[in-house]
Amino acid sequence: MVAVIDRNRGVFENFISTNEWKNLKIPSSAKKDYGSYTISLGDFNAHSHPEQSIYVELVDPTWDLATWCKNTIYKYSCRMTPKLVYLASARAFSRMASYGVTSVMVSFYCHNQRGNDLDREVIRAARDVGLRLYFGRMHYDIVLENAYPEKHQSQHSYYETIEQATKNYHALQKEVEKLEDPRIVIAPALHSFHANTLEAIIHGINLGFEKDRVVQLHLSEDEGDVLLSQNLYGKRPVEVLDQLYHNGKIQSLRHVMLSDCIWTNDNEKDLIARHGMKVVLNSRMNNRVNAGQADLKAFLARGIFVYVGTDGEASNDDLSIRNEVAYLKKININISVEESQKLGSLPFDFHTYKIGVMEPGAAADFKVLDGEKLVDLYVGGKKIIEEGVVKNLDVQEDIEVPLELERTRVFGL
Repeated sequence: MVAVIDRNRGVFENFISTNEWKNLKIPSSAKKDYGSYTISLGDFNAHSHPEQSIYVELVDPTWDLATWCKNTIYKYSCRMTPKLVYLASARAFSRMASYGVTSVMVSFYCHNQRGNDLDREVIRAARDVGLRLYFGRMHYDIVLENAYPEKHQSQHSYYETIEQATKNYHALQKEVEKLEDPRIVIAPALHSFHANTLEAIIHGINLGFEKDRVVQLHLSEDEGDVLLSQNLYGKRPVEVLDQLYHNGKIQSLRHVMLSDCIWTNDNEKDLIARHGMKVVLNSRMNNRVNAGQADLKAFLARGIFVYVGTDGEASNDDLSIRNEVAYLKKININISVEESQKLGSLPFDFHTYKIGVMEPGAAADFKVLDGEKLVDLYVGGKKIIEEGVVKNLDVQEDIEVPLELERTRVFGL
């Protein structure tokens, strides 16, 4: 089979036989024969914090979640400059691409009282590397007054009122529309039950529904979120969402993407399935910070769409979705072969384009493999990895060297 790509739109136009391809009346320069190499769809990283790649050299892999947060995001994130956010994100995206990732869903809450200044840098980095980006502009509207000083300062830097978050989302959306870049989608996102008020959760989910966007939400990554929800609202987190829907305060939950979902019980899993919500597992990260493991088998048994993410690089071994899937299979030997084959391979509606399928009209995002080795990588029919090397940037000179200098200047390390 031969894929015909519409490079103007960045989609698969058609699929034809080898004989038909030989007879196509197009310039030979527009044809590419990969011979015995394998062509497969690019990977989708469904949950990522790319700016956290700045912390890779600073972490101890034995830290639990609270210790990790104390020594990384709460210690440094409120000092992040636009240049640091760009370089850290470019590092993350270039490394994802080197593993065969073509699309990434980002949750970004480090706004640092700067409107969209830092958000723009994540988007710029994705465009420079060439990845397809679903950018969740994450709302964070709780500051704990009794938190230790660094945590309190960081939370304050993330904080936005509902009005501010909405205004900034709309402004960023308009900016991106002017770029006319189909690879970039901007969506409202929420942090969690511990970092969002109920009013913000209601507003964010409804805004996503109104704008036809997927809304990301960290859910029950640790037991603390469950206990907090029960203390505040008398129900577990998913039960709260269900109640809001039935009370008419939320129009739909079908467009909600839940990350982690470790501390969900059977009733919550039933509700996730009933509402058509999707789940993202970040299993290696969860294991590394001793958060626990989500019950993959229970989600699959209910027909819930389970996507795979890496979270941030500094709390994981790497940014490979293939390695993430291999780990999931290793710790879930009770799932069927058919179920395991779907991990990391589910289609996803990237707003105007569908990814994860090889069909006419779908995004032409694919990788070329020599055995397990990545040779070339295409996003929208354009090559972003050539012979295993990032094509648009010099990783060492454009990313690593300036990143080290800027991190030393800003963090004093």
